[in-house]
Amino acid sequence: MAISFDNILIPVDFSLNTEVAVKRAVEMAGIEGALLHLLHVIKPGRTAKHQFACWTAEKELDKWRETITEKYPSVRVMTHVLRGRSIQQMIVEFAGQLKPDLIVIGKSNPPRRWSFLRGLWPDTIAKQSNCPVLTVKPGSADNRTRIILIPIRDFLPERKLEWAILLAKKYRAQVHLLAIKDHADERDWALPQVFLKAYYHLREALNRPIKYSATGPQSTAKAALDCAKLIRADMIVLNPETESGMSGLAGYRHISDWLRSDSRIQVLDVEPYKTN
Repeated sequence: MAISFDNILIPVDFSLNTEVAVKRAVEMAGIEGALLHLLHVIKPGRTAKHQFACWTAEKELDKWRETITEKYPSVRVMTHVLRGRSIQQMIVEFAGQLKPDLIVIGKSNPPRRWSFLRGLWPDTIAKQSNCPVLTVKPGSADNRTRIILIPIRDFLPERKLEWAILLAKKYRAQVHLLAIKDHADERDWALPQVFLKAYYHLREALNRPIKYSATGPQSTAKAALDCAKLIRADMIVLNPETESGMSGLAGYRHISDWLRSDSRIQVLDVEPYKTN
């Protein structure tokens, strides 16, 4: 399946998150012919207060559109204000209609109780919309993608590999495979065969050496995050939920919420192809 970055959806909250997401989206799209959709969600209502909120959001979106098109004249920008009680659900539903190539979400800090991004889970959005979701922090805004990390478990992640190949070619980046043993029973361990298939597929497609490492049974998200910090990776490509969630004292959180605001690591959630 052909992959492109011509049509990108960006949920915005008019904060630093918006600036970071827009900057990364434009950089990934390449400028020529790109179409960016800026989406803001407000709570439903018919009062004057809600009407004012809608008007304010439209004006802010117009400012962003003008800023982007002034700096990147060949980039097309469309703005959307939707009403809904669940920001996440509105993003999923709109993505279902729009069919974007990619959704880019900016996160400056872990979401707090009063945050626009509270309850916004990039992995759930990726899974429910079947659209890859890239989560970026301010630390990655001006950082070039040089190393892409891909965790490998006991099945061949074809869609993850396709995205990794595309991104590695685009950025001339190094791909690093992390083999994660899923099972304690060696007899049921399919990892070696899957790992070799992934390794040779990447090497043939990229025509360059592929680096790799391995770790024992543990959370995929934790293993990936530890490895990414060790090798100074700029992006982690994960399957949503099964690989991108980590549990702690604060409960289940997306791997991006464990990253500091100044982190250079981007997280790309890619839902696997459906099997019959």
